[in-house]
Amino acid sequence: MSILDGVVEELGVVVLVRKEEGFFQLINNQCIWFRSLLELLACDLPKNSAEIDSASLCAAFPFIENFLIDADTVWETTDAESVRSGIWTETDPFGYEHQLEARACQLDGQAVLLIENHTASFSERHGVYQKARDIALLNEKLASELNQRQRELQSEIERHILQDTSIQSVAESVKGHTSAVMICQPGGQIEVINKALIDIYQISDEADLKRVSLLDQWISEAEKQYPELKRVIENGSYWEGEFESKSSGGLDRWVRLTIGPIKDDDGSVSHYVCVANDISEFRNMDAAGGGDGGYDFTTHLPNRRHFWRHINNVAEAGLAGEYGIGLMYIDLDYFKRVNDSLGHQAGDFLLSAIASRISRCVKHHDFVAHLGGDEFVVLVRYIEDVNQLSIVADRLLASIHEPLFVNGQSILMSASIGITTQFEKQFDPTLLVRQADLAMYAAKELGKGQSRFYDPSMECNIPHKLQRERELIDAVDRQEFVLHLQPQISISGEEEVRVEALIRWQHPVHGLLHPADFIAIAEDSGLIIPIGSWVLQQACRIGVDLLGENKRACIAVNISAKQLKHPDFYKILTKTLTETNFPAPLLELEITESCFLEDLNTVISLIENIRKLGVTIALDDFGTGFSSLNYLRQLPVDYLKIDRSFIQGLQVDRESQAITSSVINLAHELNIDVIAEGVETAEQFDFLRCRQVHFVQGYLFYKPLSVSSLVKSYRQIKSLNDKNKLDQ
Repeated sequence: MSILDGVVEELGVVVLVRKEEGFFQLINNQCIWFRSLLELLACDLPKNSAEIDSASLCAAFPFIENFLIDADTVWETTDAESVRSGIWTETDPFGYEHQLEARACQLDGQAVLLIENHTASFSERHGVYQKARDIALLNEKLASELNQRQRELQSEIERHILQDTSIQSVAESVKGHTSAVMICQPGGQIEVINKALIDIYQISDEADLKRVSLLDQWISEAEKQYPELKRVIENGSYWEGEFESKSSGGLDRWVRLTIGPIKDDDGSVSHYVCVANDISEFRNMDAAGGGDGGYDFTTHLPNRRHFWRHINNVAEAGLAGEYGIGLMYIDLDYFKRVNDSLGHQAGDFLLSAIASRISRCVKHHDFVAHLGGDEFVVLVRYIEDVNQLSIVADRLLASIHEPLFVNGQSILMSASIGITTQFEKQFDPTLLVRQADLAMYAAKELGKGQSRFYDPSMECNIPHKLQRERELIDAVDRQEFVLHLQPQISISGEEEVRVEALIRWQHPVHGLLHPADFIAIAEDSGLIIPIGSWVLQQACRIGVDLLGENKRACIAVNISAKQLKHPDFYKILTKTLTETNFPAPLLELEITESCFLEDLNTVISLIENIRKLGVTIALDDFGTGFSSLNYLRQLPVDYLKIDRSFIQGLQVDRESQAITSSVINLAHELNIDVIAEGVETAEQFDFLRCRQVHFVQGYLFYKPLSVSSLVKSYRQIKSLNDKNKLDQ
């Protein structure tokens, strides 16, 4: 062994140079510890050999196999940074453990793989790491508790204000709180501050502080790290983050701030509730532990500050050759709803699990960070074309959407991903983040659970759908909905009055909106669940009120596929019937064919149980989905509703006539009553009456009526039913 070989072995380093055709040349081929580990192979490396093939190397060190994927990127890129594998443990034939780490780099244009043996210094290093970890864990625990208390206080203040508690009462309740509280108007005019806020900013006179727009100061200070902050606040969304803030005496302090909007009945922001804490002490503790405060407590990913440091370093170094970078901005859909319903601890667990899934979906040299709240970013290095990012985005969406079990409940999360790319050697990090952020909001606009690439047109597009969804969330809270009832006229001579309950949204600005203006958004957002539950309960209450006036009516309620497949639907249904005391035989559930697209047997079983309660089932919009006249006999339904698209074509379209006649005949054979919707002309009515349809519904007889109008028309509807009975 030469002196040089001895020195290299003493340093615990094996040097391999990658050659063509899958071989590595061993520079210090006499290394004792390396050869002892290679003896684990079926074929030992000859003592005088200086070459080892990739397959043998990976067989001896399985950990390296995946690492070589990242190493190839470094070796194939001019002036690329080196990449490390992280430490792993191998056991030699004598039972001794070796702590190893692989490193890929380029030296004089050659691809070099270093395998470093850290065994000698590992115990000492491990002790230092453990001490630092203990300090970090203590820091993490304290910070986590602070974050949770801050969020709970934020929610409590918002709840008091929404319950019309006076500002003076709120001010009194937070007067002695250890967290700093400020309530201000959108223009920054301060209405409430407490002593903790005065202490942080060293203000001697409260009146002086109220003359300062502290909100503007915070935005100005935080925007350096959070370029999207102003956009988030202007959109009326909740925000939280940490940044360096300057007191009136010029002292720099680290502040953790949450900003939550309070909205008027018209949906506009009336106040901002701001809760802040001085976290400078945590920063000092982190420095004492040898850290740089660059990691998020919950997810253990690099935090926002670390991300901005990293992307600025990338920008300063410039991009190499023909390779570019991609930035993926990931925002979890409906996380706040899950967090509010299950609690902050469950929300933190969910964030941690999602962080792990995101990290598993990207390469070793890609950079993943948690920006705070429900937002993550991935900086993808060394891309050749944008299709690579589409593949990564699809993988991320699929992984995030896998079921998660939280407190015994199965939760399905989705995410919206905005993507932008940069192939110019020099680029502006702030602009890149802004583009990815805009693309993410465009993905939400399309219905969430998907990804979109940045396009310049997004700069001027207003996310109408996103705004409508936010308004819809408020509408659910304020119950801005009403039910109208459209009668179904009997042709078969039945005397019972039947109506279909149809939801309307009494929008504070745009007036009465029809389902076409908001139901699709409710479906995409998951709001269809609370909205559907409200419709069901309200319809039953209306039915009970009608019974109280001796006006008995069967009420049909539309049930979406998401609503029917919700695990609590049967429980909600039975509870509603019990609480309202509405007779089950007077309730009809209208479901569509899409309910049967997945797990047909489970849905059939559920419907059979619902029918045992006495509730009837109608198959709505028949003919517009995956209709099969053969499968219809399997479904436990009482009524079949022919879609209006066929009814409208009866006068001119022979195909519509043939299909409608066939469906009616088949339903008769299966003892299923038929309802035709969208009947608007006497010719359509005559066609349906000749083929013995049981009920018709449409503008020929009645438009949807308010409850009071239905009460006034009740006797007329009965008369129409009686007249048709006499005509039979």
